[in-house]
Amino acid sequence: MEKIVFELNNEQRKYLGLLPVESDWELVKLKDMYLYFDKEDIVRKKITVSENQYLEQELYEKTTDNRTILLPKTTKGKPKKLNFTATQSFSPFGVYLSFFSDYLSISNYTTQTSYFSTNLEDKTINGFKEWLNKWQKETTNDDLLDIENFKLSKRLNCKFKEGDFFSFKIGRRNWGFGRILMDVAKLRKNQDFEANKNYGLKNLMGRPLIVKVYHKISDTENIDLNELLSCDALPSQAIMDNHFFYGQNKIIGHKVLEYSDLDPLISYGKSINNNDRGTVYLQYGLIYKEVDVYKFDKYLISRGKTKNGLYETSLYRNEGIGFGLDIDELNECILEESNNPYWNGNDYMRKRDLRSPENFEFKKEIFSFFGLDANKSYEENLKL
Repeated sequence: MEKIVFELNNEQRKYLGLLPVESDWELVKLKDMYLYFDKEDIVRKKITVSENQYLEQELYEKTTDNRTILLPKTTKGKPKKLNFTATQSFSPFGVYLSFFSDYLSISNYTTQTSYFSTNLEDKTINGFKEWLNKWQKETTNDDLLDIENFKLSKRLNCKFKEGDFFSFKIGRRNWGFGRILMDVAKLRKNQDFEANKNYGLKNLMGRPLIVKVYHKISDTENIDLNELLSCDALPSQAIMDNHFFYGQNKIIGHKVLEYSDLDPLISYGKSINNNDRGTVYLQYGLIYKEVDVYKFDKYLISRGKTKNGLYETSLYRNEGIGFGLDIDELNECILEESNNPYWNGNDYMRKRDLRSPENFEFKKEIFSFFGLDANKSYEENLKL
């Protein structure tokens, strides 16, 4: 068998929450991956490795006929020839390590949560090795216990609601904090919400929450909620609810939301509903205004060119959503006591956000047409 480019040893696996390789397991190459078989011909691990990638997953896949046939998991299933296509049906479990290009994460299939993630400057396998050496050297006994607990954790199904405060991990030993401002998935069940169209919220993918992240990083999860209320926050963002449902973002308290706590998203664009193509709308939190495109069509289309050809997009549509929190500039914003680092970042979507100070004049014009006042608060605009 061709020698594997790189493989973790069992000592390194201990620091990452991975299961050890037993002495009687055999490593076998299959296409671009490596499989570990135990003495019962059960696939126990899958490793994918290259010059800029390392993925290790735990498995328990039964085979037969000298490891050439993959047995079904249920009585209704059928045996398959063990080839690349068959490996796509593998069911990994527990902790896995994933490094690809520059992104690295230690996560858990069983709990659907992540223990640690980061971006590496060196995008090669050598960069990964350097990170691993540093990770091991900095690991304490408490860290080893922590990752062991992560490995043994059970899947959670957590409840959450608007007004909840939450904590989330930053790096290895620090914590950040935020608050749930709006549960869009819950609102979608309301008949009035549906009848009012609310395209700017309805177009968000998945089960969206609108949340804000405070200008606060701490070495402990224990924090006074009133202290958080006195902190500035990053502009609110839409995020899928997975990290809340599975407990990765932990609920640490609750207070009833005041209007002053809110930071509603603003989305202005042309309807993408095939049955309502002529509608232009403004969504500001739960304020929804619409008009026929022939009456107002300013700033609707941004045209450009990419390597794949021409593109058209609504200039101030703000209906993107993230799987995880966007906190890249959090530390800079805390240091500067300002959200300028956030607005001045490289994310092109922020350049088109009507909440950006640079877009105030456009916001003012659009708000004015729809009968709102860009100089007034959300609460004041609700009364207009």
